[in-house]
Amino acid sequence: MIKHNNLQISTLLLLLILSSILQAEEWYAMARHGECIELVKITDRTDIIKGAKAPSEIEDMLKKAGIDYILEPMHKEFKGMLTFTVPSKEWAMVLVKKKYCKEFISR
Repeated sequence: MIKHNNLQISTLLLLLILSSILQAEEWYAMARHGECIELVKITDRTDIIKGAKAPSEIEDMLKKAGIDYILEPMHKEFKGMLTFTVPSKEWAMVLVKKKYCKEFISR
């Protein structure tokens, strides 16, 4: 029988949690001149994708609602930069990781 030290197990769990938090980057909606706003601040304005913080969450919500959308890379060389369109709702956005933002909008 193998006995584990509770402190070692707790430390390992903490490290795993911190690692996943640090790897998760926030997504932003980008305006025309590089200004960004947190994606959740945009998605909270609509019932269909309310609370979505990442493109994958938006996809899941739209699929569940049966709404067609287009989500594709902006350019193959820019990882973390996507174009997102929902023709039936007349939505068109550029979704980006923080590194592409020039400045941030807080509203």
